[in-house]
Amino acid sequence: MAEKKDDDIYHSTFMYKESHDILEKCILNEDEMCEYLERTEHIDPKEEHDHLYSVMTNEMRRELLKFIDINARSFDEIKDKFQIEDQLLNYHLSMLEQLFFLMNTESGWKATPRGLGFLYYTILK
Repeated sequence: MAEKKDDDIYHSTFMYKESHDILEKCILNEDEMCEYLERTEHIDPKEEHDHLYSVMTNEMRRELLKFIDINARSFDEIKDKFQIEDQLLNYHLSMLEQLFFLMNTESGWKATPRGLGFLYYTILK
C-alpha cells in the first residue's frame, strides 16, 4: 500500500482501529490501491459531501455497491443480477466510479476503501 502523508486527513480515517477492517476487506491489489490513493489524495470530504449525498440517495447505486461489496464483479454479472440496459448500468457504475467508490479493474468492478466505508458505516435507506 502507498505510504500515507501525515497531513492526509481523509486517508488517515482508514487507519483508525474500527476502519482497519475496511482495508482488510478491500480486495484491491497493491497497484490498484496505489492508483486509488493517488486519485483520491486531493479530495476534501467536507467539500464533496453534497455531491456524495446526491449520488448515493439513488437506490440503484446503493444496491450496486452492496452487490459488489468485497467481490470483483464483471459487467455481465452485474447486468444479469439487476436486469438493466447496458447504457443505464454504465451510467450508474460511472457515477460510483466518479466518487471513487468503485474501480473498474482487469478482474472486474471492485469497491474501494471509500466505497466499503460508505457501505459499512453509512445508513441510507
